[in-house]
Amino acid sequence: MRSLLAIAISIALLAMAFLPHSGAQVSAAQVDFAAQWDHVTRTSVTVPTTQHLANAFTVRSSTLNKRLLADLRDLHTNDTRLQLWFSVPLQAIPELSAPTATQAFWDFTYIDPVVEDFFTNTEGKHHINVGTIPRWMFNVPAIQLPTNPTGSSYQYAEGTKGDLLKDPTGRQFGEYQARIFAWYTQGGFTDELGKFHKSPYHYKIDYWGVMNEPSLENHLTPEQYTRFYDQTVIAIRKIDPHMEFFGPEIVGASYLIPFATYFLNPKNHAPAALPIKWFSLHNYILSDNNPADWQKAYFTGSADQFGDTAAAFVDRLRAVMKVRDELSPKTEIAIDELGTFDLVKPSDNVAQADEPYSAYNPLYWVATGGNWAANFIAAERLGIPLISMTQMVGALTQSESCSMIDWDTAAPNAHYWVLYLVDENFGPGDKLVSTTSPSPDIVAQASITARGRKLLLVNTSDHAVPVPLSGVFAAGPLKAQIVDEASAENPPRTDHLAGPSIQLAPFAVAVVSNAER
Repeated sequence: MRSLLAIAISIALLAMAFLPHSGAQVSAAQVDFAAQWDHVTRTSVTVPTTQHLANAFTVRSSTLNKRLLADLRDLHTNDTRLQLWFSVPLQAIPELSAPTATQAFWDFTYIDPVVEDFFTNTEGKHHINVGTIPRWMFNVPAIQLPTNPTGSSYQYAEGTKGDLLKDPTGRQFGEYQARIFAWYTQGGFTDELGKFHKSPYHYKIDYWGVMNEPSLENHLTPEQYTRFYDQTVIAIRKIDPHMEFFGPEIVGASYLIPFATYFLNPKNHAPAALPIKWFSLHNYILSDNNPADWQKAYFTGSADQFGDTAAAFVDRLRAVMKVRDELSPKTEIAIDELGTFDLVKPSDNVAQADEPYSAYNPLYWVATGGNWAANFIAAERLGIPLISMTQMVGALTQSESCSMIDWDTAAPNAHYWVLYLVDENFGPGDKLVSTTSPSPDIVAQASITARGRKLLLVNTSDHAVPVPLSGVFAAGPLKAQIVDEASAENPPRTDHLAGPSIQLAPFAVAVVSNAER
């Protein structure tokens, strides 16, 4: 692990790349873009990946289901995350009613197909999150559930909070999680009444996520969450002692440091739940539907209570790393959800918006991809092992402005193609080299990859920006793989550059390399 001084220097350089310069603007003619290929600053450990979320299209009867799964398969991402989210309860919660003295109510009918399709259409390591606390574990009124597996119900978590848990120790939830784990890895489980439920599954699960955004979904405190995390870890380790756990899956700028400070302190955990392998966090940032606002809202502005811009997120990660280094230095940090929200109408709830795909400015899908790419560069520079793009599909009422596909056709959009572009060109083992970006609008990182020297560029502005390249590539014809508004729902296009420069369209993401590679 690099020294704290080296980390601080990397963060300072990253902040310079993101933030506008004060005083006179530095033109590209005065200071060129440059890469010092003989000055390696870090070997990348960062895996670019995504998450697949249960929704109306993950039901096999959906006309878009096969196309969605093909889109997922074609990404070839590693460490892909499956999240069965409470908002579609029939696809997310296998025990929707509390067991009685004579009967338990386990039913995987609508969940198994989602899990099967996920494993069939992804490769490498797999991360599973079936993190919803069943409503019956709280002292809250029952609600009317959807009768259709595609049905959305944000009411499911309404009124739940840590103080209303029937079992505040977390043991009940831990045993519930262990039974789900055994269903998919051990060929079945024994329920609360001693009855064995047989399954056909012996999947290899590499990571198990414990809950999802607990401070928002169920209003748990760090103390309450940590008890539930520990009980889940203890219960599942009885089945698989080598399982790795992701937690606290926290979101919200104001929650991150309080959770980190408590959760990362080994003294706050049961000894049997240690060590803490992963600290997982999410980040989302919000803007309106006006491209003129997106640079400040998504890239260069300050943080707000909702989330962090790309520039502010660097400081947030630095603060988490400081807490980690003080309390649990061997714990890895994972960004397993990262995205943006586009508020088409001021009255919309961004998570539950029900707008047509055509309501979104086509340039938005480029901008949200650019935000992720800028954060990918930050993650690489800070040595963060994983950054996940949210999300394969934002079906109607399912955080639709986070979608990587057009929910009318299941065609991948520019958001999707940015992840495809980055994953095809960069990953663990790449040598990051010292990179200079004199433009306040351009984030740049040069890398020595297994397939040669490459430069990742992100235009954070709503206007075209020229990028001179003679300081990066000394000679030879160059090519650029580009995602921008012109490429739209098509794969990244390849442009053969006429000279040592490139013009980046608004919010475009590009990978430049020698043409012969």
